[in-house]
Amino acid sequence: MNRKTGHLKPLTRAPRFLPEWVKRRIEVNVYELYDYIGKAGALTPSDAFVLDAGAGEGRFKPEFAHTNYIGVDLAVGDVDWNYRDLDAICNLFSLPFENNKFDVALCLQTLEHVTEPFIVIKELTRVLKPGGRLYLSAPQSWHQHQKPHDYYRYTSFGLKFLFEKANLIVEEIKPMGGYFWFLSFQLQNINYWLFPRGMKGRRWTWPLRAINGLIFQLILPLFLFYLDPLDKTKDETFGYICTAIKPYRSP
Repeated sequence: MNRKTGHLKPLTRAPRFLPEWVKRRIEVNVYELYDYIGKAGALTPSDAFVLDAGAGEGRFKPEFAHTNYIGVDLAVGDVDWNYRDLDAICNLFSLPFENNKFDVALCLQTLEHVTEPFIVIKELTRVLKPGGRLYLSAPQSWHQHQKPHDYYRYTSFGLKFLFEKANLIVEEIKPMGGYFWFLSFQLQNINYWLFPRGMKGRRWTWPLRAINGLIFQLILPLFLFYLDPLDKTKDETFGYICTAIKPYRSP
């Protein structure tokens, strides 16, 4: 937790000794998502009921600690995750809650892991109160993860279609950066191929690791951060952060 702001500090891969402003520029996808959720938490009143659908280990729970927070997940993702703090283990296709219960629903980096995304959006709409808000993030360009439970990638148009089909009002669909931010992320992943796990302790790799860390993990990502405004369309992006609202009257 950040003592100055009260917000949850992002879990980053960047070395701890780097200043916060540097981390923000080399792991922009992480900070974009955490900033988005931090603002959502600040806007949510203390008497609100909040559903975190696909909560995993509950990493965003601290942002909503002042609310009536409920975290649910099917608990079939990463085998080394700890799901013991979930309030319920359930399928998002059939949420065990009555209609119009929640003021806020979260669905963060989860929609790619469900086989029927519209059913999930429809269920979240069902349990939201009229006027309730759905905060959702989903990837457009990302490697396969939590295999084999990884099924889809989403464009802004696909997300808009799902929201509107569920009769939600789309307030925002915002790309998480553009081509240069995405390129930065890809370059930072190069160490996984250059230095597989079995090579971790070998001394002869240390000079190469130092060069890789300086160039691909720091200098180039910083340079690419400042180039991203050149991408006006942001069509090549990590993914999207979205806000949708359940209307007071169904159309």
